[in-house]
Amino acid sequence: MMKTGFVTIVGRPNAGKSTLLNRLVGEKVSIVSDKSQTTRHAIQGIYHDEETQIVFVDTPGIHKPKARLGERMNAHAFGSIEGVDVVILLVDSSVPIGKGDAYILDRLKTEKNLLIAFNKIDLVKIDQIQRMKGYYASMLPNATFVELSALKGALVPELIASIKPFLSEGPLFFPVDTKTNVNEAFRLTEFIREKVLHYTYEEIPHSVAVTIDQLEQDGDTRTIYASIIVEKDSQKGILIGEGGKRIRSIRLATAKDVKRHLHLDISLELFVRVEKNWRDSIDRLKEFGLL
Repeated sequence: MMKTGFVTIVGRPNAGKSTLLNRLVGEKVSIVSDKSQTTRHAIQGIYHDEETQIVFVDTPGIHKPKARLGERMNAHAFGSIEGVDVVILLVDSSVPIGKGDAYILDRLKTEKNLLIAFNKIDLVKIDQIQRMKGYYASMLPNATFVELSALKGALVPELIASIKPFLSEGPLFFPVDTKTNVNEAFRLTEFIREKVLHYTYEEIPHSVAVTIDQLEQDGDTRTIYASIIVEKDSQKGILIGEGGKRIRSIRLATAKDVKRHLHLDISLELFVRVEKNWRDSIDRLKEFGLL
């Protein structure tokens, strides 16, 4: 028997939750960008070593919602706390403590097995970390503190070591070669959305959804037809770009990333369509798996 358990990673947008999950799993299972609210689903990544299997749950950044989509993202994050063995509150040590931190802390006061992980320690001085620790200790005196850099991989083994005492012996949840619970089609939509986030700005990233419309196999090459959905005609124009330059860049960058991480040769066809106010539509949120 091995030690097994579920661990949820929560925090504010851009705390580095997806970067940490990918580092822990050793593979890109959750997309990453410098835009807030990148993660929209609770994505599982599975960590294995000789004595342990840990199912980590990456969650949307907790924020003040501006649409029904934002409300559902917060609900996904807080819902993922229930029934897990450990909760990791990931804190961006490089930014000052704000109202959003106090809001999250208030929701976590009753959590028993709570780790507070101070991320991005490579960007801050020791005294700044110590001041942050003092604040969090006053709010959550029973929490365990760790420091790390998810991007650099520094002290990540120490995080794993801090989790193990909270786990119990039991059967494996997943086969040992499994890295994530999400299927290939979902990962393809996320790779496309990640590139949209990279190549756009302002309101575009938060207004985008991606669907896979059709998959075709021709020898070793898979042809993917996908739609990028936005809320305004102006957003469609921005996404396509002058002479189709931006959508072409998104298409090529996605295909390159899919080949690198999913080991698939793909031919990607992208279409952009407008659906006004889809983020406030219950039917559309359900269709996109966000409800």
